[in-house]
Parts: sequence; structure tokens; C-alpha cells
Amino acid sequence: MSDPTTKPRPDRTWLIIGLVFVAFWVFYLTFFLPGRGPELAEAVVDRPADFKWSLRDLDGKPVDLASFRGRTVFLNIWATWCPPCVSEMPSIAELASRDRIKEQNIAFLCISVDRDIDKVRDFVRDKKWPMTILHATDMPPSYETEAIPATFVISPAGRIVAAEVGASDWDRPEIIQFLLKTAATPAAPAPPPAAETPAPGAGAR
Repeated sequence: MSDPTTKPRPDRTWLIIGLVFVAFWVFYLTFFLPGRGPELAEAVVDRPADFKWSLRDLDGKPVDLASFRGRTVFLNIWATWCPPCVSEMPSIAELASRDRIKEQNIAFLCISVDRDIDKVRDFVRDKKWPMTILHATDMPPSYETEAIPATFVISPAGRIVAAEVGASDWDRPEIIQFLLKTAATPAAPAPPPAAETPAPGAGAR
């Protein structure tokens, strides 16, 4: 028989749920809250960019990332179903609209990883954003991340010089200076054309 003097253990289910919610909220505020500026001092990297990436515009036409080689590229990976991605888009648009940025011919590419391109079309239909909106069905290893949004800055020399995961406030003076400094670096020489393989028997006499 149970001891009538023993008090029943309190149900801690809601306490555990509350702690989990608080932990999740702290994580969201830390990594995905709009208004948080990217820490480029920590995000600076130096690795080759992969230009062998076939994308699609919103009309379904192919676009090669290689067509942007030699320019500074602000490359943002996002999706319509990702609230942090959507929340940072206006700040990217403001950054891309700056006169000093436009004078440097910096390419702003926002590449959606939505499964359905129609959702992307519907989402941007009435938005007059100055970015180039593209759609991807695969992801080169150079741009794979554990979460989105993810943003990469590619230099004219074809190097990834900064990488940031999480939503940020991009329209900030330090970001403008970073992009202008990157745009001032020399471009890498164009890769030599692939040598043609001679047909079998060519040159034989």
C-alpha cells in the first residue's frame, strides 16, 4: 500500500515545455532576428567560389553563375517559407539601392531554394526589389550551409570573402564599406578556353 503521507510529485510537463520555448526564443533572437548586423569580422573567409552553378530566372530561363564572374557578387540563399529569410529581404533591397553601391556594378543575387518556382513568382510579383531573383534546384558544396538565410560575398577575383548564416540588417555603413572595398580589388583573369580535342585521325597523313 502507498504511504498516505507521501506527497505526489508535481507535474513538470508545462515547466519543461516553457523552458524549451524560452531556449528556442533565445536562439531565434540571437541568430535570426532582423536588425542584427552581420559580424563580418568573424564572417571573413577566403576560399574559391564555385561558378559552375546553373540557375533559372523567374521565367524558367537558364542563368549561369559564371556570367557574373569578375564582379563583386552579394549572393543570398533564401526561401519563401523561411520567415528569417523574408524578414531580411527589405534590408538587402535598401543596400542594393544605394547610389554608391550601384556605381560599383555590384551584383545582388537572391537565390531561392523553394521546390515550387511559382511560389517565388507570386511572392515577388508586386515587389520592386533591385535584386536579381533566381531559382536553384541543386546546391554546389561551396554554398551548402546548415541553415538559411545564408549570404556570401564573392570578390572580383572569384573568391568567397565573407559568409554569414542567419538574418541580418544588411543596410549598414560597415557593410557598404566592405562591399566597396571588395569591389575595388582586381578581377582575376578570365579562364582560358578549353582546348579542343582533335578528332581521331586528324593530322594524319
